[in-house]
Amino acid sequence: MREVIITKEPVTLKGNFAILSKELIKRLEENREEELRYQQSRLKDSNHYTIKPAPWVEVTGNTYRTEFEWNIGKEPEIVDQDYQSIPGKTLTADSCITAKLIFVQKGFAQDDGHTIGTSLHLKGLQVISASSNR
Repeated sequence: MREVIITKEPVTLKGNFAILSKELIKRLEENREEELRYQQSRLKDSNHYTIKPAPWVEVTGNTYRTEFEWNIGKEPEIVDQDYQSIPGKTLTADSCITAKLIFVQKGFAQDDGHTIGTSLHLKGLQVISASSNR
């Protein structure tokens, strides 16, 4: 079962990117290995495949830039500090929100049958502060 991850400390989400700590990335890397093994087992030819890069890159020794995804129609739930939904609040490419993030890492196999990887799916966020109200 996929692990639901909640950032303990607020992070800044700019559009669909955020900076996460090395400790959190270590957890994600362990989960990624499991997801990749599962995706590999589902391939028709599990001996010949390509792995897409992780959805994070190192910025400094202790921080990583991560990219989040969500499906249209299943946008992340956005709540305030009292866990109340914020009506009309949506995420856009120019959003800049400081929040606690709730997300899962999902494995995938592309339609070509040879490429596997993982992505981070943002499920919700608790807003601490925002500079864009779109």
